[in-house]
Amino acid sequence: MILRRTPLAPLATAFGVGIAVASLAGPEVLWAAWLAAVAIGVGLLVLGRSRGAAAALLVGVAAVGALRGSEAPLPPDHVARLDLPMVVRIEGRLAVEPTRWAPDRTRLLIDAEQADGAPASGRIQVTVYGVPPPLTEGQRIAAPLKVHPATGFRNPGTFDYAAHLAREGVRVVATARAESLTPLDDPSPPWAVRVRRASITAMGRALPPTSAALLAGLLLGDRAELPRDIDDAFRRAGVYHVLAVSGFNVALLAAAVWALCRLARLPRRASAATAIVVVIGFALVVGPSPSVLRAVVMAVLVLTALLLERDASVTNSLALAALAILAVRPGDLFDPGFQLSFAATLGIVVAPLPRGAVLGALGVSAAAQLAVLPVALAHFNQLSTIGVVANLGVVPLAGAATIVGLVAVGLSFLSETVSGVAFDTVWPVLLALRGVVALAARVPGAVVHLPAPGWIAVTCYLGGLALLLVWYETRARDGRPAHGRDGGRSPLLLGIVLLALAVGVAAWPLVRPSDGRLRLTVLDVGQGDAIVIEAPDGRTILVDAGSGGPMRLDTGERVVAPFLWNRGVLRLAGAAVTHDDADHAGGMPAVRRLFRIDEQWTGASFPSEPRRFGRALVTALPPLDAPGGRRNDAALVLRIEMGLVSFLLASDIGAAREHELVASGTRLGSTVLKVAHHGSRSSTTLEFLRAVRPTVAAISVGARNPYGHPDPTVLARLAEAGAPIARTDRDGAVIFETDGGTLTVTRWARRRVDRFCLDPEAIC
Repeated sequence: MILRRTPLAPLATAFGVGIAVASLAGPEVLWAAWLAAVAIGVGLLVLGRSRGAAAALLVGVAAVGALRGSEAPLPPDHVARLDLPMVVRIEGRLAVEPTRWAPDRTRLLIDAEQADGAPASGRIQVTVYGVPPPLTEGQRIAAPLKVHPATGFRNPGTFDYAAHLAREGVRVVATARAESLTPLDDPSPPWAVRVRRASITAMGRALPPTSAALLAGLLLGDRAELPRDIDDAFRRAGVYHVLAVSGFNVALLAAAVWALCRLARLPRRASAATAIVVVIGFALVVGPSPSVLRAVVMAVLVLTALLLERDASVTNSLALAALAILAVRPGDLFDPGFQLSFAATLGIVVAPLPRGAVLGALGVSAAAQLAVLPVALAHFNQLSTIGVVANLGVVPLAGAATIVGLVAVGLSFLSETVSGVAFDTVWPVLLALRGVVALAARVPGAVVHLPAPGWIAVTCYLGGLALLLVWYETRARDGRPAHGRDGGRSPLLLGIVLLALAVGVAAWPLVRPSDGRLRLTVLDVGQGDAIVIEAPDGRTILVDAGSGGPMRLDTGERVVAPFLWNRGVLRLAGAAVTHDDADHAGGMPAVRRLFRIDEQWTGASFPSEPRRFGRALVTALPPLDAPGGRRNDAALVLRIEMGLVSFLLASDIGAAREHELVASGTRLGSTVLKVAHHGSRSSTTLEFLRAVRPTVAAISVGARNPYGHPDPTVLARLAEAGAPIARTDRDGAVIFETDGGTLTVTRWARRRVDRFCLDPEAIC
């Protein structure tokens, strides 16, 4: 059996489980569990009960994992304990090389040493606007920083950026102007940084920009300069793994060094030692991502086995790599890169692969794809349908480009002329690689977006694959199909049942019938608007999609789309852009690219008559007709009603439009008011509030926005009107649900639920 051949696998699994459940118990309970496991294990071992002792050992390892994964209390001088938000002069040291992610924006990670002259600790992620002075890893700098607690968009079913930063040791973020940065010393960059910089410079000097950026991605995992369309093509083709430095690159490097050493007639041990040094040096140059660490640890273990002339167990090496990484960085367990890397490698290692070059390559690709499927769906909502086939063309080309590219970069440190020949050789390979990827990406349905599977679906899926593997191994061991009275077919049948159950559970959000309720979600997209209306007949309407466009985070792609997919929405009955401001319309192009949309509405093109969606009625209020009006006043305003509950979505209209709506006699009275223009002082006038008479008000507004939204006078007016206020900057997504007689308001970030009974004759 697999576990007998891999004794470290249970230990790695137990340690990982402990990290995963660390938040469920305090340190006292975990220490008690560890002591009890040790005592029971020793006692059972004395009694000769080895299996029981082994089980107790695993419980003890899980307790250690939980202790390692527990959140340590912050020291008294940690920057997160400051009275945030605030502007503070920070002195500290750059933890890593600066990252430029836009022409005028750079990201720094600073390990604080002083805050306004007082001792301080903690890591700060800083976004620098402008072009900073030359900086390098390990350099001490000082700057006045506008420091805030680390937060992200807080919506159900979307990426938790704050939790991600916390796992990286970052509890606060900051912004600064480039001209305010003051270097406090001028150290020479570390050798690894110098090698990385020189390598990227050599590629940029010898190749056209796009090819240089692609080669930098293949060799160093540096995709900063890779054009967006090419980056997207690799994702759609299901071959993005070749741009993330991992076992593929490390294995090629180790094999190439080993082969060169053997060609030079070096002894086996000297060849293995040389390969170990080169692989470790490569890891220092490209950076300690989980996939790189996993590949390097495994490569070093295999090469060490050669050095010691011992047989190497790949599965044991994989388990030991997981233990080593998680012991040092337990938060990596939740990192997509860690999960993808280990899942793909485990799938390839344990899967039975067919013989032959083509069939074997297909088997390797299929095994990796099956293994990473739940991870890809959970983190990215992506199912690749073309990746297994695309890898047949992409992997050989990427491998050739990697080997020749490494040779070219290595030669660039010796002779620019000689390296130019190697770069000229790799250029056609890069062009061919781009062509194959572009062709695969154009295949209709190359990527299918689906809801993230829950733990039940993932457990059934993994259990089903494991049972099929057990059935196959049993058949292979017996040399005949496993059947008969011994129940040999049971693993096969049970595995198929579990896989079918996994598919059914995962697909439930796509096929579940509507519950007849109206659900309206004001998403947290920062300073912008994005509202999802799920009608009682099962259809969905999107009103605005937050910000997007060049040099902006695209909330349509990063927030709105994942939310919709995880709600089981693959098609929109309608998509409304209330007006063209970037914080409302910027994310809509991504939504149009990712979803089928039946109807599209704007302030200039909208249904002239109310539209019915089951029991819900959606009415578009006519825009301001006065010439010379502000663009905001021409925004599309929507009113949705169902039974006794109604919603007024006021977009960004101002006082003039509000006055016109009131004067026109339009029916404005609504249970819920989505406050206009993020709570700007130019909106939400007293006469408008008197006409609407809201029971609840919702404000979509970004934390730390530079406009001072929401305005205190607007908040005072709403309070005077008696309307409780829900704000996305404090409450995260605000979810309204109604059956027409009652209204439930959920503040997602606070997990607070309020219930309003609007039917005086009903029992709520």
